[in-house]
Amino acid sequence: MDSMEDTINKTIESLDGIHRAAGNPFLYEKVMQRINNNLLNTAPVNNRIIWRFAALLALLISFNIMSLIYLNNFSNNCQADVASLAHEYFTYMESIKF
Repeated sequence: MDSMEDTINKTIESLDGIHRAAGNPFLYEKVMQRINNNLLNTAPVNNRIIWRFAALLALLISFNIMSLIYLNNFSNNCQADVASLAHEYFTYMESIKF
């Protein structure tokens, strides 16, 4: 037990002399200057690429809308075709009396 307490006391005593680390006073200014220089030296954005991307996106959205409209009309036509086929197929049963 004594060796455990001695170890704890030695550890606590070793922490008594610790001070907060002091940094270079000009380090913050140096880092901020580099950040500002990098922000000013960024590459300009090519407007032609942005307009092409916007046109491509508009084209894709319009194709999706057109396909949704087409599929909706197609499903409505299929339901009408199925109904008319069922009516034609089962008309012979009207003449049969059970």
